[in-house]
Amino acid sequence: MSPIRCLLWDFGDTLCDERFIWGTGPEWMEVYGTFDDGIGDQWCTSELDTAAFATELSARMGRSPASIVEHMVERSTNHVHWYEYTYRFFRAHHLPQAIVTVNPDLFSEVIVPAHDLASCCEVIVTSWEDRTVDKSILCALAIERLALELEPAEALLIDNKRANVDAWIGAGGQGYHYTTDDAFRRAVEGGELAI
Repeated sequence: MSPIRCLLWDFGDTLCDERFIWGTGPEWMEVYGTFDDGIGDQWCTSELDTAAFATELSARMGRSPASIVEHMVERSTNHVHWYEYTYRFFRAHHLPQAIVTVNPDLFSEVIVPAHDLASCCEVIVTSWEDRTVDKSILCALAIERLALELEPAEALLIDNKRANVDAWIGAGGQGYHYTTDDAFRRAVEGGELAI
């Protein structure tokens, strides 16, 4: 196995609990469920920008698009629940690293600056900018943009979705299926991950 020379980090449910954007109220969680009908992928690949996404949701919720955007921005700025050990490890920047995420324009325009994520990694690759939700393609783009002459086998993807990890391994990379903050801590401290 090749030595790990860079880390590729998923964002939602890897660095933080991705439900932060909606809060815990049943109305917002019901909206979150609408991602199952494809609107989430449209938002995350720039078929819809945040304003258009909010307009789509407003009809389902009986709220104005402006109030939906305001809610999402406020939650994204003030209510992100970071996984403590994992986020601290990420911010320590042990190796060259990238965020590789399926996320909409709101991620780049609000979340990244609000939490100073760009200072923690050399590259941020998002589905909305590259117009694909295929994580293995996004990982390959991250390696290319890191400009370190890396092979996929030298890049470790840390992601909560097993399918994403498997796809990256299938493309020649290394992967760690993220489950919990404590499991990640044990994997690092116990030497399972040679980072």
